[in-house]
Amino acid sequence: MNVKKLGKGLLYAFLFLLLVFIVMVFIPEKEKVKPITPRDSTLYWEMKEGFRIAYTHCKAKGDSLKKPIVFLHGGPGGYVHSSIIKTLRALTEEGHDIYLYDQRGSGLSDRMKRFSDVSFEAHIRDLDEIINRHINAPSVILIGQSFGSILAAHYSAYHSNKVSRIVFASPGGLIPYREQGGAYIDLDSLYPIPDSLSFKKPYDFVKDVNRTALKPKAILATTGALLFDRKFVSDKQMDRILNNLASNFTKGMVCDIDNVLPEEGGGGLYAYLATNQTDVPDVRSYLTNSKIPILVLQGQCDYIPFSYAYEYVDLYPKGRYHFVENAGHEIWWDEKEEYIQIVSDFIKEAP
Repeated sequence: MNVKKLGKGLLYAFLFLLLVFIVMVFIPEKEKVKPITPRDSTLYWEMKEGFRIAYTHCKAKGDSLKKPIVFLHGGPGGYVHSSIIKTLRALTEEGHDIYLYDQRGSGLSDRMKRFSDVSFEAHIRDLDEIINRHINAPSVILIGQSFGSILAAHYSAYHSNKVSRIVFASPGGLIPYREQGGAYIDLDSLYPIPDSLSFKKPYDFVKDVNRTALKPKAILATTGALLFDRKFVSDKQMDRILNNLASNFTKGMVCDIDNVLPEEGGGGLYAYLATNQTDVPDVRSYLTNSKIPILVLQGQCDYIPFSYAYEYVDLYPKGRYHFVENAGHEIWWDEKEEYIQIVSDFIKEAP
């Protein structure tokens, strides 16, 4: 074997692969989904840090005004889909103002200059500013969807006086992951699925996410963000990657694939990456002392494990669980009427 020839061959192979990588970085991502554009209802809050958060305000009807409702969308890096605006607007008939906002770095809200400008703690600060400064409400009702449920839980841990009740819809697993004695707890063993519940497995979109993570643009962007706090790939290109991916993985958000609604192009990929890189404190000890009534909704085809959802019920003393048949992660896509009826009944209950 000629060692010099082998070494030269390996060098050429490496240079070729490097060239392919560089070329693929500079080839623009194809646009499968048009980027989100402002709606007629879109408004903006000027935040103290000097950026804008986009929101929709559905005004309460009638003379007997009740507590405002704040909707926290999923993600991280997600956005307010027009379907949830239409769905929750029904609650204005019962005297509630509804506020639905895009979290920093996603949706119609401003993209941030630095990667580190988005974090889990920053999302909590934004929610607090929105409630106290922009809505100026003594207390609110929170509806958290998926990742939004995690935000709602953490906010309620530190600002329990500002939250009157919470709906956790298809809640993501509470972070950080539960530990005891330095070891992770098996939540599936702690909260086994009751025999009375029959879950169905939705479309598996994890393989699509894994393929996207290996794209040269994603690799370069992630490396630049984590090592240098820089955005080497534009927000436009990164968001396009996420929106193209979302146009496929939304098939995993329903029980009936015919109920998948069109992707609206509001994803923020840097916001997704940055939020997931944040170290988050454990707030479970605060939640076990909470007096806030909470309701956990979970669909039969939710990809989130039952144990992740039920942990919220176990932690909050006033927690209960509601199983929605024939519904996926986006419950209102499959069962809109049942979703809004359950939420309406819960928020009408006496304190």
